[in-house]
Amino acid sequence: MTDPNATQHFVPQKAVGWQALIRNIPAMLSLGFIVVLVLVAIFAPLIARDPKAIEMRRTVGNEVLNPPFSPSMQNLFGSDQLGRDIFSRVIFGLRTSLIVGIIVRGLTMVVGALIGLISGYFGGFVDIIIMRITDIMLVFPVLLLAMTITAILGPGLSTVCFALVLVAWPDVARLIRGQVLFIKNQTYVKAAKSCGAKNSRILFRHILPNCLGVIIVAFSMGIPGAIMYEAGLSFFGYGIQPPMPSLGSLIADGRGYITTAPWYPGFPGIVLTLLVLSFNVLGDALVDSFDPRAR
Repeated sequence: MTDPNATQHFVPQKAVGWQALIRNIPAMLSLGFIVVLVLVAIFAPLIARDPKAIEMRRTVGNEVLNPPFSPSMQNLFGSDQLGRDIFSRVIFGLRTSLIVGIIVRGLTMVVGALIGLISGYFGGFVDIIIMRITDIMLVFPVLLLAMTITAILGPGLSTVCFALVLVAWPDVARLIRGQVLFIKNQTYVKAAKSCGAKNSRILFRHILPNCLGVIIVAFSMGIPGAIMYEAGLSFFGYGIQPPMPSLGSLIADGRGYITTAPWYPGFPGIVLTLLVLSFNVLGDALVDSFDPRAR
């Protein structure tokens, strides 16, 4: 006999996928903030002045180390020791951080996913060799290894991207390999093999699409790490070189003025913190929404 009060004890299942992501208010706020920052970075030449321009005019006092929100409002975030507008340099430094974060993480996902697919699918001797190389790479501290590579090849944007991709692919490869080891034993993959499908077709038609959820999550979670590593390299002088601005180099340039002009390192530090925090919050929400192991 059916219990008439059974509906009172019914608990709806937790929303998953895009539905759960949309209902996550912190994630949506973080996504909106990221979109705003991306638009600001794209239209930086229209929003900000030349970040390399040295302005020594003396319309209201001395513009060198001029404090923010001064009566003249010529320097919204103040100016540095050379009279350059910190607001403009932060905007262009934000652009650099986003370019490095997205490009590095995108290339890392391509390289790591390809290596992980090959390792997990073919197994055997191929898997052993790839995993031992991966283990060796994971022994070294990421930032130290990246600093060594940039010191050998010379600092610069392209070198930073190359170094960060080279040191970051092992984590992605191990993640995708674990996913492939599970998927390749599924019935539809065995059926494709029995029908004589080529390995390339099985990998890219049947296995890779079923790894996209993990790839999307790993991509979003890895962007803040790439941004922080670029900032760290630039802070120590191994990353983006002057006069090209970077949030890390701006913080490094302003650390000597932290007591006399705290806005100098403060504003780049705040923007970097909010940028990384927003990506982390969004990444955590993507994990909760699309990774079944998190539910």
